[in-house]
Amino acid sequence: MAENRLDLAWWHQRYVQQSTWTTAIRDHLFRKIKLSASDALLEVGSGTGAVLSQLADQRANRLFGVDLLLPPLRYAQEINKDFQLVQADGFHLPFSQDSFAVSYCHYLLLWVTDPAEILAEMRRVTRPDGCLIALAEPDHNARIDYPPPLDMLGKKQTHALGAQGADRAIGRKLRSLFHHAGLQEVETGILSAAWSGSPSQSMDPTEWDMIRADLADQFTAAQLSDLEEKDREACASGERVLFIPTFYAAGIVPQAQTPE
Repeated sequence: MAENRLDLAWWHQRYVQQSTWTTAIRDHLFRKIKLSASDALLEVGSGTGAVLSQLADQRANRLFGVDLLLPPLRYAQEINKDFQLVQADGFHLPFSQDSFAVSYCHYLLLWVTDPAEILAEMRRVTRPDGCLIALAEPDHNARIDYPPPLDMLGKKQTHALGAQGADRAIGRKLRSLFHHAGLQEVETGILSAAWSGSPSQSMDPTEWDMIRADLADQFTAAQLSDLEEKDREACASGERVLFIPTFYAAGIVPQAQTPE
């Protein structure tokens, strides 16, 4: 990933922006889960605490987060001292079996080497009848950019993500991954997208920061500035489309079968 090229405050702004994209699906899924205030929720790959912070504003549950990197955890702890945060990787979660009512991740599985193993570990620490959720996993291979030459820009950025180690097709794999994890009542879908109202002057500003970081070795600064201006013009005229199908999945941990 490109975290080392941008500071933590920028990444937090980016994560907060991404967390707003999943507000509706979080509300939908959590309405279906019966939780008490004493139930614990775990985010694997919690970063700077953007999603945890939104949950803290809405719920009284005990909130836990795990991340491989210490600086984002410290940043998150400054936001909310009540978060229970641990530095660890998702392949070896430092919790006992059946510890959580819900374990979830957010834009994580595209970056891991073995998403099935991560889900198996999340299942281990989630109680029977608890829920596993992948809130957002993009399918960059199905990205749509319009008009030209911004379609070329999208292809270049998608290629750059693959070079950084991302699974560019993880979104379409989610349903299979959740079924193979042995989960029940699996629900999958795509986060909704809509364009309405007056054309805006530009896309989310963090998006262009990300494009510049991803493509600095493929374009000159002048070329990127020219493309950014074309993007701004396309947004202002109402022509601009940037759509990356982003999938979610949720499933219930089955009750252990008792031997006959």
